[in-house]
Amino acid sequence: TVAALGEVTGGVNRTADNAGQARKTADSAKVKAQKGGEIVAEAVTAMNAIEGSSQQISQIIGVIDEIAFQTNLLALNAGVEAARAGEAGKGFAVVAQEVRALAQRSAEAAKEIKGLITASSEQVGRGVELVSASGKSLDEILAEVAGMAEIVAAIADSAREQATSLREVSGAADQMDKVTQQNAAMVEESTAAAQTLQAETDGLAQAIARFTVKGAKPAAVAPARPAAVKPAQPKAASKPVAQMRSTGTGGAARKPAAEDQSWEEF
Repeated sequence: TVAALGEVTGGVNRTADNAGQARKTADSAKVKAQKGGEIVAEAVTAMNAIEGSSQQISQIIGVIDEIAFQTNLLALNAGVEAARAGEAGKGFAVVAQEVRALAQRSAEAAKEIKGLITASSEQVGRGVELVSASGKSLDEILAEVAGMAEIVAAIADSAREQATSLREVSGAADQMDKVTQQNAAMVEESTAAAQTLQAETDGLAQAIARFTVKGAKPAAVAPARPAAVKPAQPKAASKPVAQMRSTGTGGAARKPAAEDQSWEEF
């Protein structure tokens, strides 16, 4: 029916609107995924830079450790020379001992710093791997979102086309419904007119039948009387009208009266 078609058209229109909203959402998600991919790429670049800086720091710590080792050797040699100098070298021996202790502490600190830098470099490397994996995942998500956006766009276009077609069909169905209603009204009018005409025809037929039956009685009686035809009489040849009036007294005299009565009843 037209009402059901209207409901279907409304549903398709709502579907088209929802598909349009989904298309906008998919486009927005696509843009956000692209931005996320760019951020991840920047994060990967930053992590790689941090890893490079950590390696450089490790190299510097290695140089500090080497300097501390050489300082320790120099302090050891200075202590040996101070011991050879005897009483004159005792003060220098104390200084050499302090320098040696400082060099050892510097070496230990450099070793600890190197360990921390190494651990940090490992963590940075792990972070780079994770961020790279996240970047790949975002690229895949971006590709999926792009495909979904294309599918949603196709669905939205198809829904709009269906909505347009259904609107046209609904308009045509509405027009057909109006024409059908007009035809139904015309059929009702024709039926009423036919019934009226039938009633008038029946009344006229009854009147005609009543007139025909009453007018046919004299015609049925007149041929049955033998006195109406007498060829042996000479007066019938000279005066036929008087003969018919005289001989047809039984039937012809009653015929005008019967006709007058039937006309009066009609």
